[in-house]
Amino acid sequence: MKTIIVGGSATGMGVAARLKRNDPNATIVVYQEKSYVSLGACGLPYFVAGNFSDPNNLIARSITAFEENGIIIVPNTQVFKIDFENKLVYFDNKTDSYDNLVIATGATPYIPPLVGVELKNVYTLTTLEDGIELKKAMQNPNIKNVAVIGAGFIGLEMSETLSELNKNVHLFELEERISPNAFDPEFSQFIKENLEKNKINVHLSTKVTEIKGTDQVQAVVLADNSLIEVDAVVLALGFRPNTEILRNTKLALAENGAIIIDETGHTNIDHVYSGGDAATSSNYITGELIYSPLATVASKIARVIADNIANKPAKFVGSIRSAVVRVFDLGYARTGLGEFEAKKQGYQIRTVLIKDKDQTNYVNGQTDLYLKIIMDIKSRQILGAQMSGAVKAMQRINTLAALIWSKVPVDEALEQIDLIYAPPFARTTDILHIALAKLNK
Repeated sequence: MKTIIVGGSATGMGVAARLKRNDPNATIVVYQEKSYVSLGACGLPYFVAGNFSDPNNLIARSITAFEENGIIIVPNTQVFKIDFENKLVYFDNKTDSYDNLVIATGATPYIPPLVGVELKNVYTLTTLEDGIELKKAMQNPNIKNVAVIGAGFIGLEMSETLSELNKNVHLFELEERISPNAFDPEFSQFIKENLEKNKINVHLSTKVTEIKGTDQVQAVVLADNSLIEVDAVVLALGFRPNTEILRNTKLALAENGAIIIDETGHTNIDHVYSGGDAATSSNYITGELIYSPLATVASKIARVIADNIANKPAKFVGSIRSAVVRVFDLGYARTGLGEFEAKKQGYQIRTVLIKDKDQTNYVNGQTDLYLKIIMDIKSRQILGAQMSGAVKAMQRINTLAALIWSKVPVDEALEQIDLIYAPPFARTTDILHIALAKLNK
């Protein structure tokens, strides 16, 4: 049996590696448009910031290493058409046939239709080439003022990165608050205050309508026709599934272009699978179809796809979109449903918002810690949680993710959950205990 994989990122190479372990005799061919595979794109902002100098550190596994295991990789090759009826992929005026096909084309950054978006010094940050180019550009002392458009996780990380590189940063967000799809209003406000404390110029409810310049960026124009002079622009407006070649085919796509898959990674076409940033996933709590372009989702669905191709039945049960971001010295984490989302789903909820400390006061390093928990009143199960505080304290969100995942009710026993304690790490009564006790009243 021959499996062709289109795309060499987390899902594609995850499928390739596990499928080869499942079936050492399997023929696996990966078509990858880049010269490398297995890019850890989440590390790009830290490369640009100078946390490490070798871009190859972002490559989890080399092409040579895969080839040594018998996986055929065809780099620098873009598949431009797929014939599902005849099981053929088209590339470079050639074709190749498959028994099973995995579409793991990932996502591309959203580029807004702005006048001036093609000017020099307008950047995105998705590929290794993007990271190298942006890092080199930011070493130019003539680039002093930078606009970051979009206040999602990448926009926040890039605001920190550029500030560390001694740039004057203007962060623009069309919505009225920071990262509204990830955080409730309280935590959006915490992030805003932290950004402003660190001299980031935050512009909320602000639309950039034009990037102005002759050859290179000179300013951004806002909806009220005001201008802010900048020397470079970083676009951080989110992602779109890289599925353009699949439009007008029989493959079922969601409204945003993501490939619709079931719990096995199967599409609506036999022997065709997909996953990761190119595909939909499901919400573990509500069961609804969602688009969740997270590395954790991509790696899990890869294992499921590989097992099913190898006739080892497996299911992807869903995601609760657990995520964390560092903004300067603080971390912001979330898991499960936000308050608005829970209400929209029809849950009757109870919420608590707690402010406490992350450790004892007699050991250096004590900082404020905020925790919000959202509970379904009927089942008494936790639906979601959000945290902010010192980076070292953010692992607590994993405890809450586990409680959501296991669907245990909040009761007297859970209120007494046995958590670790030592003066540098926590207090004897942790913020989780306080929140659970309040929910249990």
